[in-house]
Amino acid sequence: METLSARIEKAAGSSGSVTFVVGGAKDQVPWSQMHAEALDLAAVLQSRGLRRGDHLALLGPTSRGIVTAMAATWFAGATLVVLPLPMRMSSLEEFTAQTRNRIRLSDTAMLLVDADLAPFFVTEPEDPPTFLLQDLIAAAGDPPALVRQDVSPEDLAILQFTSGSTSEPKGVMLPHRVVCANHDAIAAALHLTDDDVAVSWLPLYHDMGLIGLLLLAMSTGIDLVLGAPQDFLADPGKWLEWLSEYGGTATAGPNFSWVLATRSLRNRKDTLDLSRLRIALNGAEPVDPESMRAFVEAGARHGLNPGAVFPAFGMAEVAIGGTFPEPGAGLRTDVVDGRLLEYESYAAPAVDGAAGSREL
Repeated sequence: METLSARIEKAAGSSGSVTFVVGGAKDQVPWSQMHAEALDLAAVLQSRGLRRGDHLALLGPTSRGIVTAMAATWFAGATLVVLPLPMRMSSLEEFTAQTRNRIRLSDTAMLLVDADLAPFFVTEPEDPPTFLLQDLIAAAGDPPALVRQDVSPEDLAILQFTSGSTSEPKGVMLPHRVVCANHDAIAAALHLTDDDVAVSWLPLYHDMGLIGLLLLAMSTGIDLVLGAPQDFLADPGKWLEWLSEYGGTATAGPNFSWVLATRSLRNRKDTLDLSRLRIALNGAEPVDPESMRAFVEAGARHGLNPGAVFPAFGMAEVAIGGTFPEPGAGLRTDVVDGRLLEYESYAAPAVDGAAGSREL
């Protein structure tokens, strides 16, 4: 069971589902159905020339089709490369150049592009074979026979680009066994059970959204509510509404998202039900203690357990999860001498509120 494909297949026997809440629509799909659709799409990918060990790159926003294509990639025996999306319309030329560079550097053998992004990426002669995702999904309605692949735990599952917070993003090679081992560690650290409901709006090209939430749910069979970054940014309150409506028990986001969530909670006239939330993970960028305390305060009238909110650390090089506190422990901080930390890399204890002190 040290491959994602084997775990996804086993999880298809659960009663869990994924609910897509993208663009205001709601589409609940059992993991068993997602599995069947991924097998059909894997056969189509093979018929288009995808072979075991090939690198398949995906370019598209969060959708049912993108998630299906991810699982199909592993069933075809290939490696997944999820390409980042443009965040600003003014950066489209830069986005196209960076995308083409990542396709080249990642040895991509096949590229699937969502129709929504096809106008922004015009193929050139040196590009790998490129297909519209929607065309292949349509072809999966009458798929050829799938040639089952004997995927090894040592086979490369994901080529994950780093977030680029300290340098130019790099492709981290993650074999199946490494992703599965990290999932086991995350599940143990969070005391994950079949009753958990994960909620995410995080981009699927980022490891916290892809590996930490989507694939953890897909490979264990727990329920997942999956939104899109653009919907969260347009209305951060949607995230909280999904947690309330679906009884979310676990979610995650970078510090800025909790700041936006706090603002939304303070402005609400109605009352949400956040009482089931036990894992509210803050990571992926520097964590501000005041921001976390503000979210706990704003969530109090909505039934939020203050111990659910905690910081964590992860990175693509360890497949995502690095350090978690005990669930329910809440926020704990150290106050250190900021000058010594900056100039001597030493976290010397300091008195809270003293000149130059810094709370970490």
